[in-house]
Amino acid sequence: MAHQKFDVRKIARLDDVGRFETMKPDVMWDALGSPNPRVIVEIGAGTGLFAERFAALAPEATVYGVDTEEPMIEWMREHRNSVSEGRLIPVLSEETAVPLDDGIADLVTMLNLHHELADPAAIYREALRLLRPGGRMLVVDWAAAETPKGPPVHIRASGEQLAEHLENAGFTDVAVHHDRLPWHSLVTATRP
Repeated sequence: MAHQKFDVRKIARLDDVGRFETMKPDVMWDALGSPNPRVIVEIGAGTGLFAERFAALAPEATVYGVDTEEPMIEWMREHRNSVSEGRLIPVLSEETAVPLDDGIADLVTMLNLHHELADPAAIYREALRLLRPGGRMLVVDWAAAETPKGPPVHIRASGEQLAEHLENAGFTDVAVHHDRLPWHSLVTATRP
């Protein structure tokens, strides 16, 4: 599968709250079983739009907003109230190596990232490393079908393909949640 990196010059698109209309955080949270995480890591956090929303859904949690682009990290620092409150911690990362400790997270999320990955297998293994045993994984990406917006269909993955990546990385309880989001695949999994 090909990949396509997001153009950081279009940063305003990432911070558009209109994204919540088709990528509903409450629906994602429900698919996870309404968890109560202490630590959340969002890989590919961009502007931190969803990381901040997840912080609101888990008011006791610390959220790490991980991204490979320095402009995204700086944007979070300058614009996210939860950063100044100490609830959201921006982290500059390599694509396949996140500079956080093994087993740090109760929840790892990747939203609209899979289609951008040069080496999906490596980042799914990295997500597994970041999770404590029993920790949960959430992957949401553009469905492998035509939608009014989004990247080209040929670089998208189906929910079943996302699930296969998670299983190959060592996740268990992998579930594809069909028809939860109108334009996206939603998959959850657990670290054994």
